[in-house]
Amino acid sequence: MRKFTPRRRNGQLIKFGESPLAAEQQSCVVISERDLKKLWGRAAGHCSAPGCGVDCIPFLDPKTPTVIGEMAHVIPRSKDWIRGDGANEGEDTYENRILLCPTCHTKVDKAPEGTYPRQLLLDWKAKHEAQVAAALKVPRFDTLPELAGAIEKLLQENYFIWKKWGPDSALAEKNPFSSGARIWGLQKLSTVIPNNTRIVWLLRKHEKFIPTEHWKTCVEFVQHASAFEQNAYTRMDSEAVPRFPREFAALMMKLASTR
Repeated sequence: MRKFTPRRRNGQLIKFGESPLAAEQQSCVVISERDLKKLWGRAAGHCSAPGCGVDCIPFLDPKTPTVIGEMAHVIPRSKDWIRGDGANEGEDTYENRILLCPTCHTKVDKAPEGTYPRQLLLDWKAKHEAQVAAALKVPRFDTLPELAGAIEKLLQENYFIWKKWGPDSALAEKNPFSSGARIWGLQKLSTVIPNNTRIVWLLRKHEKFIPTEHWKTCVEFVQHASAFEQNAYTRMDSEAVPRFPREFAALMMKLASTR
């Protein structure tokens, strides 16, 4: 196994071609897979610094995205490092991490002591995650075709990601050990699961629009979305995760076309 050298004492670049968890473990920084996913998911894969919000999985190359996100410590692992108190080492947990882009991470760690205190970073994180949660709020539509059209757009985005990076993608079949699996894992957290949540909320908010004969198909999607999210954070038996109901996508396309 090749040696992984972190870019900083209290944080490291998640290198392209490695799983974020493996990079942490190789650098002797242990963060649980659940906390890692929680951090990326709640930040929606974007830098948490105010006024930045850069995508931490940008397509710098036309064909392949690059993971640039850095899981910075709020309280450093070294008690003598910046923001340290000289007595206690920071824990490698979701609560003590904030997702930043390389530029903001460098700015925070290289600034004079006191410029970016712990509470300020925690405030950044809380505000950013609140903005992400607020973005999930869904609008109200006046007609069923409008509702179906909005859902269809979210489904199309999810399908594109699944087709390109998912476990059944051409890339996965060609090379199961490629970095595509890592991109798929992060895209699930930052885009697919939030989109599924929006769809579920749209269905709940507009339940009165949906004919009784179509409700069973909608419920099947809701069940899939719930299990899919749970499986993303805690691995479940494959039999326990319902497959995406293709009938739901076909139904939304049909209903949207009646506009």
